[in-house]
Amino acid sequence: MRILIVTAATLMVCFMAMLTTKMWGRSRHFTEYQHAFFSAEAAKLPVIFQDTTGLSRADAEALLNGNDNLYLEVAFTQDQILVLPLKKFDRAVRYYNLADVKNDVLDVDQLAPFLKKDRKFILKLMENTRAEHEVFVENMQKMGLEKSQNFLVMSDYEAPLKALKELAPAYVYGSTKPEVLKIVAMQSMYLLEAVSFRADALVQPLELRNQEFFNQEILSEMKRRFVKIIVGPVGASEVPRAQQLNPFGIIISRR
Repeated sequence: MRILIVTAATLMVCFMAMLTTKMWGRSRHFTEYQHAFFSAEAAKLPVIFQDTTGLSRADAEALLNGNDNLYLEVAFTQDQILVLPLKKFDRAVRYYNLADVKNDVLDVDQLAPFLKKDRKFILKLMENTRAEHEVFVENMQKMGLEKSQNFLVMSDYEAPLKALKELAPAYVYGSTKPEVLKIVAMQSMYLLEAVSFRADALVQPLELRNQEFFNQEILSEMKRRFVKIIVGPVGASEVPRAQQLNPFGIIISRR
């Protein structure tokens, strides 16, 4: 009998704690981040981004010379130059100087003329390096993008984005892998309302570990928080599925 009483009391405490957490999460109020990157007429949504990952130099340069919005996976060389890799290297890009890889990358000077155009682009930081946030800001200033009007920055890693947001809070930030996994974990515990989320946009493919990621609960919670949804990268055949989510943007991969 004592065991039953203790078990029942424990379950009651857990239930009350969960209920309190849900109510706290639902009581939080959010404001929309008014930023030029998110400006788009309703008729033009979703914003389409072309993925440059894995493309040849000729194909990447063709996209840069066009008018498409872009998704760029970038890294920093050992001498702290932002580059767009055009191949998979044996080691992380941060172990090479620009002179060592210049034939297999597009560097910040080559990218600058195209990223200043009237287009939006997403920069995904591929690696987790020390002082990456300071180097990123310096490279953006070098390209004349210090006002951060037309780009979103994201990474799989939490540390560089957290440091970067403290240094440059006016930037627009995409989600990290830990944030995405946190969403899944909290939803499984029926506590999605209480999840902590720093990003301005949830950027994620349609599936996570071969399971559908987006569902109505996640979409509703992100809408409540004014967090934009950007789906991708996705293949061309997946675009209709992505469009059904009514996202802000879709990243289309050619791979």
